[in-house]
Amino acid sequence: MARIRTIKPEAFTSESLAEVSISAERTFFGLLTQADDHGRFRDQAAVIAGALWSLRPEHGPLAVEDDLTQLAGAGLICRYEGHDGKNYLHIVTWAKHQKINRPSGSRCPACPRQRADGTRSPPRAITQDSRSLR
Repeated sequence: MARIRTIKPEAFTSESLAEVSISAERTFFGLLTQADDHGRFRDQAAVIAGALWSLRPEHGPLAVEDDLTQLAGAGLICRYEGHDGKNYLHIVTWAKHQKINRPSGSRCPACPRQRADGTRSPPRAITQDSRSLR
């Protein structure tokens, strides 16, 4: 479900957003409105294209996939596979830029590599000494 979100004025002078194309920037701003209250969304280019670019048929799923690749390369989104085998993404700086008064629960699993505040999750504990695997 789309939501009303805030775009701060400094977004337009963001060095990381300046690394991506104008269409990728627009996709990023659109993802802000589509993501859940934890900055997560399904990573499906066709669905994202339909939600954000429905009146611009020339910018279809392949172009959105390129946008998502650019956004991930610039460190603006993180793409990951959930425990259910489905693909998800989250907006890396979500907690820094969006303040949600009463967040709803997320239907998307958390990213295994990053916390909601954009910091890296600690590596999983190694349960067996790697030297014994040789």
